[in-house]
Amino acid sequence: MAERPPRLVKFLSAEVQHLPDGRSRARVELSHQDGGTFVGEVEGPGDDAAGLRLAAQAAADCVRQAVAGKGDRLDVSGATVTEAFGKRTVFVQVNAIYLGPRREVLGFCLIDPDPAPPAAGVAGGGAPMQGGRRGGWAA
Repeated sequence: MAERPPRLVKFLSAEVQHLPDGRSRARVELSHQDGGTFVGEVEGPGDDAAGLRLAAQAAADCVRQAVAGKGDRLDVSGATVTEAFGKRTVFVQVNAIYLGPRREVLGFCLIDPDPAPPAAGVAGGGAPMQGGRRGGWAA
């Protein structure tokens, strides 16, 4: 089996907080292989489906900060949670312009174990997902 090159960016954490005004705030943190850390925060509508999309947008903001150059774009066009092979999995569809051509890519991340529900004592009613998740991207 061929060795995989080191990751340029690594997922550290994600949290979606439900705010008192009915809105949600998503915060995502990534690290760059050079040691830098990038944080993306996005606020928007407060339902669970919107919270997932906010988290995807916050992650896209982190990736843009970490690797994008002038003229590069990264836009989230969809996000969903489903069960794949008995595991809850997040799928995100992204339109990207990176190093020239436009690409549509699909990313995924296993939620294993499931994020703790707000009743489990997570501050602010957030659902954290910590780093080390298995996932990937396909063009």
